[in-house]
Amino acid sequence: MGALAEERCSVCGKSFLPRFGFQIESRPGVPPRAYCTQACRLKGQGTAGGEQKTCSACGRPFAVRLAVQTVQTGGEAKYACSPPCREKILAAAPRSAPLNKIAVLNQKGGTGKTTTAINLSAGLAQAGKKTLIIDMDAQGSVGASLGINGEKTVYHVLVDGVKPQDAAVPIRDNLDVITSNETVASAEIILTNATRRERVLKERCEGLSGYDYVILDCAPSISIVNQNALTFAESVLIPVACDYLSLVGVKQILKTLRRIEEVLLHPVRVLGVLPTFYDPRARITHDVVRNLKEYFGDKVLPPIRMSTRLKEAPSHKKTIYEHAPESSAAVDYSKLTERIEAMLGPRQAAPAAARAAS
Repeated sequence: MGALAEERCSVCGKSFLPRFGFQIESRPGVPPRAYCTQACRLKGQGTAGGEQKTCSACGRPFAVRLAVQTVQTGGEAKYACSPPCREKILAAAPRSAPLNKIAVLNQKGGTGKTTTAINLSAGLAQAGKKTLIIDMDAQGSVGASLGINGEKTVYHVLVDGVKPQDAAVPIRDNLDVITSNETVASAEIILTNATRRERVLKERCEGLSGYDYVILDCAPSISIVNQNALTFAESVLIPVACDYLSLVGVKQILKTLRRIEEVLLHPVRVLGVLPTFYDPRARITHDVVRNLKEYFGDKVLPPIRMSTRLKEAPSHKKTIYEHAPESSAAVDYSKLTERIEAMLGPRQAAPAAARAAS
């Protein structure tokens, strides 16, 4: 594949290298337009003629020129001619409990991402929180670790438009999984030429309900599939193995999150940094944790100690709570679950089970 050519933004005139689908807009009979950021895209579209719609609040016909004039409520698109009408539409929308969306990510491999995604999800499920794990990695480690091979995978959600609810497989009480496999590599290629390619997962999950948490297990890369995960997620949990090279991976993630915020206008906060493979006898372990605390402060979470039981669990297709409930790893992941609930709990309305019963 040849190198990408620089473009000049049609709005602000800045030169930039296109990396996202929205940055080049091509329509029949209209010269192509280039946008360096979403902000410029919105400004640029605001100067062009828009599609005629009827305001869902006041009934007035108007031309849709800005993205904010389209409001998604309950899986249905509604249209607002002005900010006051948008507020009326949002106020009338049915209220549901906030959905906590957490991406588990580190661009360095071998830091315990999948182990953390599985056991955090299992801990939340045991606490009565309806939880969905979405495996975004072509290696399919979540399904392999839990002994499940879903008929529909994340590929079908991203490419074929299958609803996440239809791809999810119930595997434990309060715990569902959307599995992955090598077809995700094909999804990567297909999405390359898609419009709004970084927002496909977010759009597919519009109206997703019945869950308190969605945990996304991300591959150790910043692919288009992972960009979808970050654009959908609200926060990122970063497992960091207690070795020097893992600190380099954290710096790469922070640069990526800043880029997601700047280019896609989607804020993603660091929920926490989780030290893994923690060995209290090793000096490097304490050096890594100290360095993390100097930079992240109270965002550094209680560490996960090294555990043979934790390594054994996937071979038995079990979570750590099922394989070795009295082990140090089970204790550590229980503490992590409690900490995450404490951090995000105030946002929660009634649990999913209670909503279903009402």
